[in-house]
Amino acid sequence: MAQFTMLDGATTIGGTKLLFEASTSPDATRLLFDFGLNYATMGAYFEEFLTPRTSAGLTDYLTTGLLPKLDFYRSDLTALLQKMQPELAGQLADPGHIDACFITHAHVDHSGSISFLDETIPLYATPVTAAVLRAIQETQFSTGPENGVTKFILRPNLGANQKGRRDLIDLDFPMKPPDSQTTAFPVGPSVSVEFPGGCQVTAYPVDHSVPGACAYLIEHDGGKLVYTGDLRFHGRMGRVTADTIARLAALHPDALLIEGTNLRGDDAFAAREPAFHQSFRLWSEQDVEDTALEKVQQAHGLVIADFGMKDLDRLMTFQSVAKKTGRRLAILPRDAYIVRLAQEAGYQEGCPEESKINLQDPGVVLYIKRGGSGTYDTEDIEKDWARSTILRFAGWAPDSFDVAGKKEKVAQLLDGSCPRVVRAAEVAAHQSDYLLSLGYWDIQELCDLHPSEGSLYIHSSAEAFSEEMSWDQKRLARWLDLSGMDSVHIHASGHARPEDLFRVVEQLSPRHVYPIHTEHAEQYAEKFKDIVSLVENGRGVTLAR
Repeated sequence: MAQFTMLDGATTIGGTKLLFEASTSPDATRLLFDFGLNYATMGAYFEEFLTPRTSAGLTDYLTTGLLPKLDFYRSDLTALLQKMQPELAGQLADPGHIDACFITHAHVDHSGSISFLDETIPLYATPVTAAVLRAIQETQFSTGPENGVTKFILRPNLGANQKGRRDLIDLDFPMKPPDSQTTAFPVGPSVSVEFPGGCQVTAYPVDHSVPGACAYLIEHDGGKLVYTGDLRFHGRMGRVTADTIARLAALHPDALLIEGTNLRGDDAFAAREPAFHQSFRLWSEQDVEDTALEKVQQAHGLVIADFGMKDLDRLMTFQSVAKKTGRRLAILPRDAYIVRLAQEAGYQEGCPEESKINLQDPGVVLYIKRGGSGTYDTEDIEKDWARSTILRFAGWAPDSFDVAGKKEKVAQLLDGSCPRVVRAAEVAAHQSDYLLSLGYWDIQELCDLHPSEGSLYIHSSAEAFSEEMSWDQKRLARWLDLSGMDSVHIHASGHARPEDLFRVVEQLSPRHVYPIHTEHAEQYAEKFKDIVSLVENGRGVTLAR
């Protein structure tokens, strides 16, 4: 009989690692679903300046439990472990051959550890998720073993930075005519990926706070298991989730693995946000836009919006707010690059033009931070993706220049003369003209921006849910006090409300429900009684039909 094992993430929000086995036979199909970074475990042992040793490969991750002790890791990392830590290497159990790994979406808590996996294991994702993962890989600064997706530095690294590669396969979604009720993402299932023994996997799109998210249907020997991944109904593409749940309900799944992020205890929203003078916890993206619009209309100086770089729906929200308030939306080159790759992969395809992120809009500009030189020197722009992004905003085709030509043209654009490529000086001189997208790790820019009276900082991502995040927000509060900025927290969750989660169970009507990705799985058991089984990390669950 088929079984699954939560390798991690059963009782925490994030770190999801799911192993599915079609049978107990040695040659059975074995599939991984997500292979994320567990923030709780990471925070228990590490912090900003105490990090896993890059040079040590798997050692620190296995020792602290960030990775399960199974023998399915990259050949270079395994060889290094066997050489340097043979006793630890001997503790790795053989899980059997892994046929593939399927990723639900590009958040780190679901995808942040895939670089460790054996490079011969194919990775599958929706085209948009694959594009976002590739964009993050290109734009990140760290070279740690956890940061590669399709490319990674081989260990031990003896100074040559030799690279290894793996396949990241785009799931195929059949072309469909536009559906006026469910545009902005492929509607309906992907083409199924088939494996020996009659096992097949099909992706179904869902709405989440990162584009390209999906649920998976796993069919095995007459049984049907649905894994929701992370989902919501209240985002801009909530109809997509509703459509997927209706389609899956028609297939009568036997078992359901369902997230429960927003099942919280009574103290879950205790005051942990000293940085913000006001806080609005909302339940729709439209409410976020309406509240942000009201607050920006009241601001007389610079407005800074802080939200997750992969949350392109939120970027679209602030583009709309900027347009309605007569401000220019200034974004970082990294953000523009992620948008471009996601749109080329199909994000927002079929949407009305007014509902799309429009990088060609003169009201959207690039904000360039000072580089390593302390100035705005072209040598600071080292990556081709960054140079090409700057050139595109100036209206030039990057492919028409060689490397030297790109550097020369970029140099011409860093002096403040291009209206679509701006620096701190231009923003500081015309503060009421800008809505600037910056994050917590960009907060030092306030030293160059000199926010004037009436400036506003909008925090538009999740509330602090850990002690470390509370410390970060206290630090942020000091910066905002130093700069004299007013502040507000305006956010709608990327996860479904409890009542929506319960409705998913009712609509799918499975015989077995397995809550994961939650600290309060008991709330499912209280609601649905005997059909709910609580899951533990590392303990296999047989899928009885």
